[in-house]
Amino acid sequence: MTLSAAGCQRRAIDNTDDSIDNSLSNTPTNQNPDFTAYPGTTAPESGLADSTVIHPQLLRENKEATDFIRLIQPDAILVLVSSKYINSLSNTFGLSTNYYIYSSVSKPDYYFLVNVPRNNLDPMKRFLMPIQDFELDFSVLDIPAEYWKINYAKALQLAEAQGGASFRAQHKTFEASIILARPAGKQLNWFITYKATDASGAKFQAQVDAGSGAVTIV
Repeated sequence: MTLSAAGCQRRAIDNTDDSIDNSLSNTPTNQNPDFTAYPGTTAPESGLADSTVIHPQLLRENKEATDFIRLIQPDAILVLVSSKYINSLSNTFGLSTNYYIYSSVSKPDYYFLVNVPRNNLDPMKRFLMPIQDFELDFSVLDIPAEYWKINYAKALQLAEAQGGASFRAQHKTFEASIILARPAGKQLNWFITYKATDASGAKFQAQVDAGSGAVTIV
């Protein structure tokens, strides 16, 4: 799990105008045929997951993961959310991992992970990992709920519109990671990396402000 995008030169794209709905009250529009909605919801005709529809499920997912980890580590605080997709941005066919990651003041040398499947079949699982085993380019702070207004589907939607969809059209085999983090001294962002798994080794990286929806191409 690498957030190498943080140290690269960046190009900002202004998405802070009225077209960004931070309350997630609008149905998104996009042409992304292999992006399916959260199980149990209906996707728009475009095939893109409706960030408004899945929002309640994601709030519940977050709470359930937090309650689950606090059964074994009561002072656990959320510091990272990380998902990985392979060859598709579908929760049904492409989702490989979906982790909620916590730190603890009483055990500062470890991260506490909860893997949350979205297939409505597999149970959540907990993991303990030394912080030194994480490949992070920076230290992270806790995730403030008041600044977390954009969910993963909206963040991917914005990245797709700014070049992600074109990248996938050029590279049919790829991995896409999407990580929510607040680096020390920085804003809370979704860090999105598309990596081609063909011979090209190409990458496309974007950062999406989790509060405003502003997109930065890295």
